[in-house]
Amino acid sequence: MVNKRPSALIDQTMVLFGVQIALIGSLVSTSQAFLSTNNGNLRNVAATRHFVCGSDDIPDEADVVVIGSGLAGLSCAALLSHCDKKVVVLESHDTPGGAAHSWTRRGFHFESGPSLYSGFSTDRSPNPLKNIFQITGEDCEWITYDRWGTVLPSGKFAAKIGPEEFDDVLLEHGGPEAVMEFKALMDRMKPLSDAAQALTSLALREDPAVIVTLLKYPRELFATLAQGQTLNEPFSNIMEEMQIQNKFVKNWLDMLCFLLQGLPAAGTMNAVIAYMLADWYRPGVTLDFPKGGSGAIVEALVRGVEKKPESSVHVNSHVSQILVQEGKATGVQLESGKVIQASQVVSNADPYITSKLLDHSLHSDEMKQHLESMVNTDKDTGGVEDLKSFIHIHAGIDAEGLPEEPSADFPAQWAVVRDWDAPEGVEAPRNIVLCSMPSLIDKSLAPEGKHVLHAYVPATEPYIEWAGMDRSSKEYKEKKEEAATFLWSAIEEYVPNARKRAVPGTVQIGTPLTHERFLRRTRGTYGPRVEVGSGQSLPGHKTPLENFYMVGDFTFPGIGVPATAASGAIAANTIVSVFDHLAMLDKVRLPIKQ
Repeated sequence: MVNKRPSALIDQTMVLFGVQIALIGSLVSTSQAFLSTNNGNLRNVAATRHFVCGSDDIPDEADVVVIGSGLAGLSCAALLSHCDKKVVVLESHDTPGGAAHSWTRRGFHFESGPSLYSGFSTDRSPNPLKNIFQITGEDCEWITYDRWGTVLPSGKFAAKIGPEEFDDVLLEHGGPEAVMEFKALMDRMKPLSDAAQALTSLALREDPAVIVTLLKYPRELFATLAQGQTLNEPFSNIMEEMQIQNKFVKNWLDMLCFLLQGLPAAGTMNAVIAYMLADWYRPGVTLDFPKGGSGAIVEALVRGVEKKPESSVHVNSHVSQILVQEGKATGVQLESGKVIQASQVVSNADPYITSKLLDHSLHSDEMKQHLESMVNTDKDTGGVEDLKSFIHIHAGIDAEGLPEEPSADFPAQWAVVRDWDAPEGVEAPRNIVLCSMPSLIDKSLAPEGKHVLHAYVPATEPYIEWAGMDRSSKEYKEKKEEAATFLWSAIEEYVPNARKRAVPGTVQIGTPLTHERFLRRTRGTYGPRVEVGSGQSLPGHKTPLENFYMVGDFTFPGIGVPATAASGAIAANTIVSVFDHLAMLDKVRLPIKQ
């Protein structure tokens, strides 16, 4: 994709330093939709949060209008509001949060997207979303735990994250050579891990003042520069350099890369896996879960926006057009006809949707080319393919006879890998399933004596197999049931008779069409499939249309919770003055390097 930035220096800076924000928090951070019940009726039964304004009281003007309340849009809006900008966030649906929203049904709390988080429960963290919470003064209550289960063709285990038990896993599943290879790899990755964790992505902006904000961290800046080229290379290069031959180690690393970035090791950047390996395999590490579920993250961001009374978040507010005058974005028009004038417009919608909101006859050739490059999926003409979509299931179940706490025998979350040797490897359709039982971590998410379940395939479901189907047809319903049967089988690796335990009225099956319809994710995609080393890249947030910005997973740095939060933050940083940006950085608490 073409990336329009003000200078080659800024472009290089973005590449060198932005890659480090794909933190472990992005692991299994999927973009999932409102789900459909077995009878095909689609609805969201979550009540709109009391602090979210409706569509009737939208102001006529603002400093910045943000289209969409996904994590990128809310992160951008919260930081702008903190800097005393009057911000109006406009959300089409009746609940904010985009792919991270949540809802309740029959007393069960359902998570629409992210499953694993890290870097939130500590006071000091390089996680960009945690850094945003530090700036706004709004955060969640975090519950910590330390196990993640895995079901492999060779057996299953739920070892603690960290080094304490993983050596035993390596020995059992890969033998002594696996232990030696993994240790040597960790030693080789240490300088890369240190560099990948050195800077906060919140120091980035897309103008020459980025030099000022980065130099706030001079030691970290030079540490990252020293490893800059290697950080941007494919992880498979390191695997070849270290002569990783053990099949279990190779498969394990491919799986981790895929869960982090939607690509195997050959397409994953060293910076991404370097951060993850350092974070997951350090002594005393824990995973984090927001009390009340992922919706608590959305609530904290909305509170950050509305902390300043002149800023507001509005649901049921569908934008139909981005207004342009004399080559500048000047506001938006709602489906109702209402116009909101603004000095800046930020779109958190995907580029396919955003393009439809713009009158292309008003654009420069440069802006037309920019939009065309963002929706070009033809690799032969320089485009970037989209990742595949999802099938997923949510359900409440009877917990009689099941453990009440997570353990090595009964983890709260687990991955299921069916075949390491599938033709497409970890990317093969329905080869990997991710399962979560968050009520084991937070009991408030399900009624007493019950558990809430979620299982899905992580961006491996081909959209084309569902495209054009009539959602009310017998064929579609049968295809959904077939998908549900497959997902139940993964759940039952740890939960005996899970399907028979299902509470009537709680089973909800999602498909690529569900994603497309309710999250407005074109073709139900997870995001762009950017392969490192192929010459592909993501665009920044400034566009050739003056005063118009784009944020989210189709922009730098890509998919995942930390990445999308950083996307919104970089856009906000660019809009505000360098003095306001530096003042925000004063509130960021990064780990102290020894």
